Amino acid sequence: MTLTAERLKVDLLVAGAGMAGLCAAAAAAEAGARVGVVEKLPEVGGSAVLSAGMLWTARDFTELQQRMPDADAALGRALTSDFSAAVEWVRATGTEMFGPIDGPYFGFGRGWQIDVGGLFSRCVRILEGRGGWIVRDTAVKRLLRDEAGRIRGVATQGPDGSLEVDATAVLLATGGFQGDPALVAAFIGPHADRMLVRSNPGSVGDGFRMARDAGASASRSLSGFYGHLMPSPIDDFGERHFLPLTQYHSIYLVLVDRNGRRFIDESRGDEYANQALLALPGQRAVLLADDAMRQRYVVTAPYPRGEVVDRFAEAARAGARYAVRPDLESLIAAVAEWGVPAADLRRTLDGHARAARGEEVSVDAPMPRQAATLASPPFHALEVQPAITFTLGGIRTDDQGQALDHDGRPVAGLYAAGADAGGVYHVGYGGGLALGLVFGRRAAHAALALRQSPVGLR
Repeated sequence: MTLTAERLKVDLLVAGAGMAGLCAAAAAAEAGARVGVVEKLPEVGGSAVLSAGMLWTARDFTELQQRMPDADAALGRALTSDFSAAVEWVRATGTEMFGPIDGPYFGFGRGWQIDVGGLFSRCVRILEGRGGWIVRDTAVKRLLRDEAGRIRGVATQGPDGSLEVDATAVLLATGGFQGDPALVAAFIGPHADRMLVRSNPGSVGDGFRMARDAGASASRSLSGFYGHLMPSPIDDFGERHFLPLTQYHSIYLVLVDRNGRRFIDESRGDEYANQALLALPGQRAVLLADDAMRQRYVVTAPYPRGEVVDRFAEAARAGARYAVRPDLESLIAAVAEWGVPAADLRRTLDGHARAARGEEVSVDAPMPRQAATLASPPFHALEVQPAITFTLGGIRTDDQGQALDHDGRPVAGLYAAGADAGGVYHVGYGGGLALGLVFGRRAAHAALALRQSPVGLR
């Protein structure tokens, strides 16, 4: 579809057709608004359609705050209080859902596994069935403002050239800035631009830059990001690697840095270890397991209906440094060839084993509550590196998705949701699909409330 004159005036213009954008567009269309969606990529779905479809978050705000005490309280309350109703909305669309999924798979929380592609197809049908539209291969290049400074629409660039769309409200849902090396280096850290980007290629900070240009401020948590440990190195890294090479099981194994020392309580979660690794020299670490660990965690499904694959073997096929040896001493020697000092690694593994048995011993990082020892040969080692899926910081918003300026005042007509809106999480992670679903719908409803005012939606 292309933009034509009759489509150049809408109530709500959504920039981005991922989880936040499509759910917002469908919700607004259901409420009777004239809605347009502009997607820069050839297909809809963003990073969400590449995921395993885990729609989950904390059971309540208390649980969320226990995991992430520095996260934004107002946004956290909004997420947890609206989640159940948002899930029921997904169910009402006819989307296939599996579960429920409870805490043991993620360490906390509750939710469902959903057919993400099916949900998006239904959102598009809802949108178009109520007179809305979606254009692909078209980018939102800048926000338009009226004489009073209010956002009045967007300028787009597509196959047919440049066009302006007039809109009473604009929702930015472009997926974060993880694909922009300059932004991740500036906010996350000097080595962040070297991370693998485990995300769709279109999320390069479009929404963040446009909002800042329009006077919106940045949220907190700009230095945080969500991602997973991935093997190192990987030949020709791409979407085909995203799920089968993710080392979800790191929470059950032993993880050491390039100096042969443990640097985190592994049981905190793979996303915590992933962020911690970025701050270490060389940004590389080694996962260690015995064969009992491998059989129980590495070659089994990491979540319900997950892909059953030997993630160590797949990593080796992708070019990663991987070793399997009949005894620990020869494994230590193999890892030493990767630059990890043998004596330090030996000392770490000895201390870990003694601490796991309950002995009083000094260790470099807190021990997991249920630490397993490397006891069953053969023994395995895999070099890993950090990867980023989406940024935790972004545009500062209130709990309705309204973009805020540096003084905390609304930027009239501008909203943000999903990974474009930051600060809900801080370091930790409580579900990406939940963010897009809950805050996309909240922002859509808040924008539609403008119809009650004299300058409301047309």
